[in-house]
Amino acid sequence: MALFHSKTFILIAVLLFTGVHFSQAQTSFERVKTIFNNNCTVGCHSGSSPDGQLNLAGSVAEVFAELNNATPVNPAANNAGMKLVDPGYPNRSFLFAKIASDIDSYDHTTQAMGSDMPLGLPPLAYKDIELVRQWILFGADTVSDYVDPQLIEDFYAGEGMTRITPLDAPDPSEGFQIHYGPFFLAPLEEQEYFYKYNTRLPETVEVNRIETFINEESHHTALYRYFPEADTNFAPGLRPVQNVLVAAGVYYSSDIIGQWPNSQDLVLPEGAAFRFSENVVVDLNYHIPNYSTDSILAAEFYMNVYTQPEGTAQQEMISAPMYYGGSDPTALTVPGNTTDSVYTFATFETDTTYTWYIWSMMAHTHQLGQDYQVFKRNPNGTKGENIYNGHYDATYSFDQGYYDWQHPPFRTFDDELLEIDFSEGLIHEATYSNPNPETVWFGLQTTDEMFVTYIQYVEEPLTIGIEEVEDLKSNPLKIYPNPSNGTFTLVFESMENGIAEVSMFNDLGQEVYRTTSSFGIGKQKMTLDKTELQLKEGVYFVRVNSDSMSMSTKVVLF
Repeated sequence: MALFHSKTFILIAVLLFTGVHFSQAQTSFERVKTIFNNNCTVGCHSGSSPDGQLNLAGSVAEVFAELNNATPVNPAANNAGMKLVDPGYPNRSFLFAKIASDIDSYDHTTQAMGSDMPLGLPPLAYKDIELVRQWILFGADTVSDYVDPQLIEDFYAGEGMTRITPLDAPDPSEGFQIHYGPFFLAPLEEQEYFYKYNTRLPETVEVNRIETFINEESHHTALYRYFPEADTNFAPGLRPVQNVLVAAGVYYSSDIIGQWPNSQDLVLPEGAAFRFSENVVVDLNYHIPNYSTDSILAAEFYMNVYTQPEGTAQQEMISAPMYYGGSDPTALTVPGNTTDSVYTFATFETDTTYTWYIWSMMAHTHQLGQDYQVFKRNPNGTKGENIYNGHYDATYSFDQGYYDWQHPPFRTFDDELLEIDFSEGLIHEATYSNPNPETVWFGLQTTDEMFVTYIQYVEEPLTIGIEEVEDLKSNPLKIYPNPSNGTFTLVFESMENGIAEVSMFNDLGQEVYRTTSSFGIGKQKMTLDKTELQLKEGVYFVRVNSDSMSMSTKVVLF
């Protein structure tokens, strides 16, 4: 027993000396609850008849149950779709709106939502308001320690850089705004987050313009659109991208809409649009370093999404990343003590009839990148016309004489889409210099490396006019996803009850599938499977016929 006590004493001494304590650090919610205890529970939110039917004086579990996804009693907040705390959404959380005061340059509440809180007392300190916001922004649970409260306190004590000016939101009749942040980075800290966002769209729409406004320090932002129901595997709120597997989880559960290295206002060419289905969930990736050696950075993301009615566009815009290594981007390695090492890869498919009509193109490397070029590929496999010169400035306006990996050019082909026969394809070429002795591998930090070309394209020339628009509106047969390598869904409007015939034809005009089905009035959906129908890769024409309608479109299977 004496030996046991001796060892125990030594262990305790070592733990105390090294700063390790038996008591567990406070969670973010425990800190938030302390703010409530100090400011909200005396005479207001406690007792048998608390204000707003909200008791904040109970235990951690009891207070969390009072707040989490709870419906506010205020009718205006309820009608706005707010919860007392909506995990991941500070701007949809009535609790935060009531205490926000003037921490932001815009109002969080309307007059119908009542007075700010604490009622009859001075507003909470900014550091306390911000701690509540960060708790909600990072997912609002009871067990995590999301943020360093000292970092927030120091920011509001004058040790932070000025926050960016909010982007004016579009009129609700024109679109909607996505905003998240701020989140805070210490000097020389680098962070990358995913942020899942439910659009709550009441109906399917088309997106013909995306405007982003982000910090100048940003390395990139990206917008992903989840496949139906695939978002349920991901938690709400900011999720740190700690390794490649985290990024791969989103990559294989969604398709990418676009990536941007800078604040941009992208207006798609007339006749093309992205498709956002009813209640679609998106994910916004934000990668940002703080280059300052002495100031705290508040990172924020604003995105205005402009919409138009479904069926307005002639074609759906498609986005595609092209990686060095293909399906294995980790194949990229840059050995140490190397200068101007040139890496190339080609994207093409022999014997295909597939054609891309490219609208935009953008390079992506990290800090070892010295040059980036993209060429048309000749039939014999050699480099043809140069179609992307990485020496241009961020807006592809002029040749600045060097490649800026932090702000690579975003080239658009607005006057005439770039036609690429995919049987010939593209050649991508990047140059790296690694002056250090250690090999640099593919990875997510700017001290790692990447080699990716992002393109956005449509499948047919855009020759849309008034007659074509009217025809599309009267014949709204849609297929998604398109292209597809598995299941695909037909969507169309039926004006009456009846029976319709659905048929598919290959590019030789041969019928490969036919079925009849009963349909009611309104939007109809029918899902088909490439494997079950024993369909080969290629382009197929799909036709829906009934006594009251006739419509057709095509689907690409790969």
